[in-house]
Amino acid sequence: MATMGKLAAAAALLVLLAVALIVPASASTLTVFPGPGCSGRSKDITGCGCFDLTGYQGGFHFVYTEEQEAVLYADRHCKNSYGTRFLDEETRYCRRFPFRSVEMVC
Repeated sequence: MATMGKLAAAAALLVLLAVALIVPASASTLTVFPGPGCSGRSKDITGCGCFDLTGYQGGFHFVYTEEQEAVLYADRHCKNSYGTRFLDEETRYCRRFPFRSVEMVC
């Protein structure tokens, strides 16, 4: 029985190590706001993939880290790119914007 416990612990450690290598320790963050002038209850977007911005188009603040860029899209589900990319800088925009989704690129 002690051997099974050691094997399970070793397997769990390997899984955690694999996840740590795949997920950036400190990914970029896009904070979006529902109200004008970056007001109201904010929503933080981190990680990888496509995220819906509907209802949060009153302003944004993008903090770039770990070489993770973001691409803004005119439509939901990351369709019809506006060609707007945040690459290697911090960006704050506190006016209404037309984007409906964002892809956090990993």
